[in-house]
This record gives sequence, structure tokens and C-alpha cells, in this order.
Amino acid sequence: MEPLGFYIRQRPRTAAAIAFGGVTMAVTHFSWLPHARMSGLAPALTIAAGGAHALAGAITGRRLLDGTRTQTSLQAGLLGAATSLLAVVLFAPAFTLFLSRDAHPPNPLSYLALTMFTAVFSFLGAGWALLAVSVVVGWGLHRIAAIRDQA
Repeated sequence: MEPLGFYIRQRPRTAAAIAFGGVTMAVTHFSWLPHARMSGLAPALTIAAGGAHALAGAITGRRLLDGTRTQTSLQAGLLGAATSLLAVVLFAPAFTLFLSRDAHPPNPLSYLALTMFTAVFSFLGAGWALLAVSVVVGWGLHRIAAIRDQA
């Protein structure tokens, strides 16, 4: 585990992006019904959710893996949750554009309202589970990065 911990400490943004994005894609992929996993828009939504979590992980990775700013595993778990919420904020506008590509909203306020509803209902649909998984990912990354400090 020491070489993995060294890599995570050396490249915190990359490690966090890979961990959050990869785990999110795996969880999202296996949450679909077996016959729906590779049909329709399911693969695109799986990749989009993983990409949003990877981008959010790259944004929060440095803080998550900095032992002076994130000192406890509890703080790391909470930062993992914040990473998931940031991913919802990044995912919602793009998904709203996709949903409303054929409709023309009468004004920008209606697009903003649709974005807010998309964020809320995407969180209620699957985001709560991804938040729980992100707590575990944040905790795990922090623990692996801290292995050398414990020895």
C-alpha cells in the first residue's frame, strides 16, 4: 500500500479524479437493470455522472489529501460528500441542456428553474447513493494517503 499512498500524495488531483470518477461509474453502471446497462442513454448517463464526479474530485483532491487541511477521517468523509454535491452542481446544467435541446424556454429564468429541479431530482434519484459512496471514497483516499504518517 505504500507505493499507492506515495502516488496519491504526489498526484492528489489525479488520484481523486480517478477514484471518484471510477467508483461512480461502476456504481452507476451496476445500478441499472442488467438489460438496460448498455442500451439507450444509460451508458451516456453513466459516463456523464462519472465525469462530473471525476471533475469534482480533481477540484477537491488537493484539499482532501493535504494532511494539514484535512486532519481526520471524518473531515475526509465530509469532503467526499461535498465532492459529490459539487458533482451534482456540475452535472445538472449539462443534463438540463440535454433535456431541453428541442424545447426553447421562454426566458433564462425558466432554464435556471429547470436546472434547479434537475439537480434536486437527480440527487433524489441516485445522487444520495453516490453521496454515500463518495463519503467512503474520500475516507479511503485519506486513509491510504496517511499510511506513511501512521508508521
